[in-house]
This record gives sequence, structure tokens and C-alpha cells, in this order.
Amino acid sequence: MGDMTVSKLYFLSLMTLSYIVGELTHFLINTTSREVAREVEFGEKSCFVNGSFVTDEEEDKERFDCSESKNETHCGSEKHCYWEYSGLGIQYQVLAGPSFILVFIFSAVFLAILSDWLYDKLSRTLMLSVGTATFSTACLLMGLAGQYWQLVILRMMIAAGLSVCRPVSGGLIAELFSASSRGVANGIFSWGVYYGYGLAFVFGIYITRADVLGYGWRAPYVLAALPGLVLAVLLATTVKDPRQKDTEATAKASSDGRAYFRTLARSFLSPSMLILLLAAFFRHTAGYCWAYNTRLFFQTYYPDFDIGLWTFSASVFGGSFGVFAGGFFSDRLVQVLGLPSRLWLLSACTLLAAPLAVGTLYFPPPGAFGCLIVYYFFAETWFAVLFTVIVEIVDPEVRSTCIAIFLFLMNLVGGNLPVIVAPLRSYFNDYRSALYLVWPGFLTISAFIFLLSSLPLWIREKKINKQYSVNK
Repeated sequence: MGDMTVSKLYFLSLMTLSYIVGELTHFLINTTSREVAREVEFGEKSCFVNGSFVTDEEEDKERFDCSESKNETHCGSEKHCYWEYSGLGIQYQVLAGPSFILVFIFSAVFLAILSDWLYDKLSRTLMLSVGTATFSTACLLMGLAGQYWQLVILRMMIAAGLSVCRPVSGGLIAELFSASSRGVANGIFSWGVYYGYGLAFVFGIYITRADVLGYGWRAPYVLAALPGLVLAVLLATTVKDPRQKDTEATAKASSDGRAYFRTLARSFLSPSMLILLLAAFFRHTAGYCWAYNTRLFFQTYYPDFDIGLWTFSASVFGGSFGVFAGGFFSDRLVQVLGLPSRLWLLSACTLLAAPLAVGTLYFPPPGAFGCLIVYYFFAETWFAVLFTVIVEIVDPEVRSTCIAIFLFLMNLVGGNLPVIVAPLRSYFNDYRSALYLVWPGFLTISAFIFLLSSLPLWIREKKINKQYSVNK
């Protein structure tokens, strides 16, 4: 539908800003888990150093390491230690993962099917507006919650609202932008993940620490929600759904249930899509493993190091530049080497990211964050490239649904599997070893499967080029 114009860039900006706020509300629990757990009272307890306890230098050298204490009695016997909620444990993992993911995946599929099936009747911009209002309102209410079950329900509401963003926006981007700029547009939209994730550390650490009006951890939830409510109004009133001109034929196909599901099955069950899905299982598990455990990892091993701005910089500069570069270079490659080259780029970048993930876990900060910034540059090319490939290999009338089902399955596995970190940590008796296995380990596996997924596309393009040469 042509190249970039001011109106299309404005539309893309609203979708991206909405996605940023949505991901901020998604990841905020990961950066405030300890503060929330201590006030609401959930999860595991551990032994911590009492920072207000004063000792002389000689006593400081000999005193017991509080983190080595495994029970309340032993911890309480040391004057400089105290027993308190750590923000870790299965209840935290459930709140961060399954309570969000299960609602997210089912809502995404249901809403995407509505978007595609009722193509000529349901406004996708209105869907985005309602979704943005939903996750913003739920985030605001999390700042008022007082019990664990309330947090779980509100996390589910955030998931329901955020589930609209990627499938519906992916379909809109495919219609707004041509193949020559689609990768870049998807890259810009995918900034939402990295800016949202990075801002979660700024809000969760610094605004909590500022104790705005005495509200502590509650203030960032309220402040994060406010821009989303404004964006919801702008999406509803200033942009319109750019339906394709051939709506009559598309609407007819959409209203025919059998034809619609035949098209959906043909698109989604292709060999490339199925292998891509397998690769995404491993890649998404690796990504969520680190996202859910970033602050807790550094709190465990380097409790005195301030990670807020470091993590924000790594996510925003490394991640957003990486996802943009992935879209940009894949757009250039596809013009020369064809569609499979997008996946060759993705595989290479993912493989290069794995040793950088090892370095992030191995080196102490700030060296760890040097590795993390470069890691994000390579690893985060995947989101823009993956969804650009998906919209280019499926039929236009089922794009949103295919993206939603892909997200459904990817998050069903990748969004829930990071809970294995807790039992692995217990098995190895080492938090770092558990993360080594799930983060860089799964990254490496996904790199080879992404490469494998390009093979059916390469074979298909070879056949098409051969037929074209014969006909010519």
C-alpha cells in the first residue's frame, strides 16, 4: 500500500506507543516483586542483611553471611539479619507467567478470529482502543490491590487488553506498508517490547524508591497507566481502520465459515509455519526466562549494584536498535536473496547472541551489562523478522488469526515454561546454573531450528523460479 507517509507514521506511532505502555504494565510486576510481596505477603521468604545494623570494621569481616541462612530460626539468631519475603517462589512465578499467559493466549486467538472473520464489520482501531483502555485500567487498579488474588485477576485483565496489540497491529501493518518497508515498520512497532521492558525497571526501581506521596511500589502502577488511557482515546478518535479496497470479495470469504477455516488450516499448517513455531517455543522460553529473572538474579548475586539505568539502557538501546536493524537488513536481503534470507539472518543473529547471554550471567556488573547490550542487539532481531515472515507466507484474509494462533501456542509453551527455573534452582542448588540451562541453552537450540525453517521456503522459491523460467 505504498511507502511511508505522515499519516501512516502517525498510525504506526500510536500503535507503538500503545504497545510500549502495554509491555510496561506487563513487566512491572517483575521489577517490583519484592516490594509487592512484602506488603501483600506472598511467595518465599529468605534471610537478608539489616542495613541499619552498625558494626565496627573488625566485626564486619567476621560476621555471618545472612544469605546462607535457610530458616527463620537460624536467621533470627543473628542480630544483623532479618527474615522477610524475597519476591521469589512459585506464587511469584505464577503471577509473572501463567496467570498472564493463559489469558493472553486465549484472548488473542478469540479477538483475532473476530477481527478476520468480521472483516467488514469490526473496526480494528476500536479493538486496539478498548484493549489499551483495559490494560491501563487494570494496571492502575493493581496499584490499589491489597491481596494476592486481586493481583492475579488484574494481571489477567492486563493480559486480555495486551492480547489485542500484536495480532491486530500485525494485520494493520501488513496492509499499511509494502514489502520494501514492512520489516522496518514491524521493527519500529516491536520497540514496544524493549521500551516497555526497559521502562519497567525505571518505574519499578526509581519511582518506587522515590516513594511518591508515600505510596511506595503503588505509585509506578498508577503513573504507568495514565498515558495508556490517553492513547486509548486517540486510537478511537483520530485513526480509522484501513480496510482493503477489495472488501467485497474478502468479506464474502470471511463470512463463509468453511472457506475461512480451510484457508486458515492451509496457511497455518504449512511446513515452514510449523518449524517456525517449534523454533519460537525455544526462543520465547529463553527470552521470558531472562525477563522474569533479571532483577532477581542481580539482587541475589550483586545486591548492592544499581541495575535500573543499566537495564533500561540495554533494553532500549540494544533491543530497540537490534529489532530495527533486523527489520531493515532483512528488507534489504529479501530483495536480493528472497524470503528465506530473513530466516538466515535470524538464525545467525540468534546464534551470536547465545555466548553473550553466557557472558551476562558469568561476569559481574558492569561487565555483565556490556555483554547484555550487545546481546540485545543480536538477539532482538527476531521479533520483527519472525512476524514479517509470518505475514508474508500466510493468506491476507487470515493474517491476524495466524499471528494470534502462533502467539497462542508460542506463549502457551514459552510463556509458561520459565517456571522450570524454580525447580532447576533447587535441583542444582544454584540460581545461575538454572539460568544457564534455560536462557543461552534454549537460544542455541532455537538458532538451528530457525535455519531449518528456511528450507521449505527455499525449496518453494526454487520451484517458483524454475516454473517462471520455463514459462518465460
